[in-house]
Amino acid sequence: MIEIEDLHKHFGRVRALDGVSLTVGKGDVVCLIGPSGSGKSTLLRCVNFLEEPTAGVVRVDGRRVGYREGDGRRRHMSGRELARMRAEIGMVFQLFYLWPHRIALENVIEGLVTVKRMPVAEAAERGRALLAKVGLADKLEAYPEHLSGGQRQRVAIARALVMEPKVMLFDEPTSALDPELVGEVLAVMERVASEGMTMLVATHEMGFAKKVAHRVVFMDQGKIVEVGPPEALFARPQHDRTRRFLDKILV
Repeated sequence: MIEIEDLHKHFGRVRALDGVSLTVGKGDVVCLIGPSGSGKSTLLRCVNFLEEPTAGVVRVDGRRVGYREGDGRRRHMSGRELARMRAEIGMVFQLFYLWPHRIALENVIEGLVTVKRMPVAEAAERGRALLAKVGLADKLEAYPEHLSGGQRQRVAIARALVMEPKVMLFDEPTSALDPELVGEVLAVMERVASEGMTMLVATHEMGFAKKVAHRVVFMDQGKIVEVGPPEALFARPQHDRTRRFLDKILV
């Protein structure tokens, strides 16, 4: 479902991604772990074309992300084409990016109305169902300022899911939350995973990675250092850099 081939992303002299290749099968959950600055967020942003790769190819469901290909030439997608493509690639960020002047339901259905041109009544029906699914049926008319951080993040997850994406990208979605609110967001993510959604997740939550991931990818300095099933990578890391990272955080 996701194919990443020899991906590079440079910011001046900084090589944020340095030859990353990775595939994620349909229905698989792959967790990206590693120190801050290792390239996890940049990788996710390239998959959604929020960052344009310096080199390399990203495909989602067989279609190249960000470009139209034909006649042996590569052209950038138009803004409208990018919007339609991103509707198929749901993304949840560290921060929630909700519109503060709109209630939860309005935040969730904006993409359905503006990108998919769905009638408001139909979009609202779908939005109510998604908010109920993430445990917020009683918060439809609440403004973000009246929601906890965990509730805001669940609205953001519902906003992505309501578009019926082919894949979901999560960029450390619990890192901005108070510790007591982390569990409610992880529970929603576990449910989404159990329903067969293809997920690529950058996370510091090792318990979630152990429980939910099919594979764990350890990144450092813009490269993939090691990949393996969680039971193997956490218990028997093969690379010294992976071992040193896990020794520091698994205490």
